[in-house]
Amino acid sequence: MITITEKYALCMLKEKKSLYAEELKTHLIVSMIVEMMLNDNLEITSQNNVKLKVNIPREEYNIKLYEIIKKLITDSKKEQVSMKNILNYTIYGFTTKNIREIVEALKQKMIEDNLIAIENKKGFLGTKEAIIVQEDKFTNIIEEIRAEILEKGKLTEDSILLASLLNSTNFLKNSFIKYERETLNKRLKEIETTKIAKKVKIAKQIIDDTAIMITAIITSTMN
Repeated sequence: MITITEKYALCMLKEKKSLYAEELKTHLIVSMIVEMMLNDNLEITSQNNVKLKVNIPREEYNIKLYEIIKKLITDSKKEQVSMKNILNYTIYGFTTKNIREIVEALKQKMIEDNLIAIENKKGFLGTKEAIIVQEDKFTNIIEEIRAEILEKGKLTEDSILLASLLNSTNFLKNSFIKYERETLNKRLKEIETTKIAKKVKIAKQIIDDTAIMITAIITSTMN
């Protein structure tokens, strides 16, 4: 089964070319957190913190993130941890080990689901890995998103999460031609009022705030 995080990653790879692109890494973690919420692996509390449930995730990339969150909760001796702390520890910490283990597990799942292929290309500094998007799978996912949003029926939770993530990274509107955008805008207004979209919006604000903080730290060390 192809997950929402896989679909999101595939769409973004068309623009970013790498799963380690700075903006993409943070949104992938957000996608995994909300995905685990939908799968009843964790809870996002009213304080925008994350609390684990006993159900272990099925996907390897989510298991790795789940274990990281578990460690943060254990170390803090509390029942929950803030999403900001999860992002800081996973992405902006002193080591890249955490994010690499998660991304590599996601990449392996995408290879197994025939969403991407890996090519090793020779360059001046040796071989370099290149991710090749399987165009037929990408087209199918885009058409699936377009069909669900343009139809008048109720959107599924998975569709809301995927549309919210793609909209937060400005990918979604580029996938609709001009006369369809009025319908898209109406759908996005509907989506904005859902609980899932609100979690994504909160998480995106945390991403933006964290990015500003990191930039300020880097700037201060250069002066």
